[in-house]
Amino acid sequence: MTIRTATGGLRKATGPNGKGVAGVNRRAMEWSLVVVLALGATPAMAQNDLFRTVSNTNTQNWNDVPRLSEATAILEAVVRDMYKNIEPGRDSSPNELLAYADLRALRLYTGALEVAGWSLEQAMQDYQRYEKAGAYRNGWTRITDPRAQETMERYRAYRETTRTLLYRVRTTAVSVEHQVGFCDPAVAREWRAQVLPALRDTISATEPMFFEQYAFQSYGLPGQVARPVNTANGGIPEGAVDVSQNPTYSPYNKQGRGQGRYFAIRTFGGNVRIHAIRYRSHENAFGLVGTSTVRELSVEQDAAPGSPLYVACNRGRWADISELEVDWEVVGGNRRTSALIELVDASPNDPN
Repeated sequence: MTIRTATGGLRKATGPNGKGVAGVNRRAMEWSLVVVLALGATPAMAQNDLFRTVSNTNTQNWNDVPRLSEATAILEAVVRDMYKNIEPGRDSSPNELLAYADLRALRLYTGALEVAGWSLEQAMQDYQRYEKAGAYRNGWTRITDPRAQETMERYRAYRETTRTLLYRVRTTAVSVEHQVGFCDPAVAREWRAQVLPALRDTISATEPMFFEQYAFQSYGLPGQVARPVNTANGGIPEGAVDVSQNPTYSPYNKQGRGQGRYFAIRTFGGNVRIHAIRYRSHENAFGLVGTSTVRELSVEQDAAPGSPLYVACNRGRWADISELEVDWEVVGGNRRTSALIELVDASPNDPN
């Protein structure tokens, strides 16, 4: 086993006993790593901001994605091999010491992720079995089977543990990639050829477990199929209401429900100023009914005939909403102005 010395040469990695152990330096590095992991705080960064070239997998068939336990086992093995190949000796450069410390931390996190990933896979199988049987149909607050309740809590605990460990793996990998750039070129090549592909597979393996897909559903009464909007006399849809007579309007008397990204306000006969939009937002994670909260959007914008106004429900993200209500008024004194508020999945201002 060879390493690069501070002068750029290669030598055998041996300690005082000649058996390839770094001796006092290695023990000091292990204690230093413990202190760094205990005291060091990683700056808060969004997961999507890390390794954009790694995390942009756009998988359509989840059957092609490796299992999480397999992917993490491979990642842990290649990380372990890499840091063993640059195990520092007495004459190691500071760059090698930093790269070695970061790789040791990365191996610790990948090893923990391997265990958590295997546990999550087992918990998810049990959870899906109860879900298919309808144990969670009425939400997590109304589960009658104690075993289904325990299974759900175990699944959610392992899921959050895996998510946290994956975040730490990715943030630590950023530090490693930065540091290997100052080491021997062979180290950087090994990182790109061996570790990065395994890291990509690990990230892809977690996506099916964290993936939550929303399907657009127009705002309407639950259980009823949406019907085509009929046009009344004068080209005004039947669902439009007289704004002057309804300064505060609630479609379906607050009994509606839908999923979308934007509110679209269409006017007929004159301009309408939208003051505020209120609705109840439902946070629904992995099929479980979680929390809900009433949100209010201060708009203060006008919608004109032929120029609908689009208002983002949740900064352009998908939202599951109910109890929709809007405050508006006619602009210009035209009393015969009608308007319609809809929940849509896209806006003309969305980037292509």
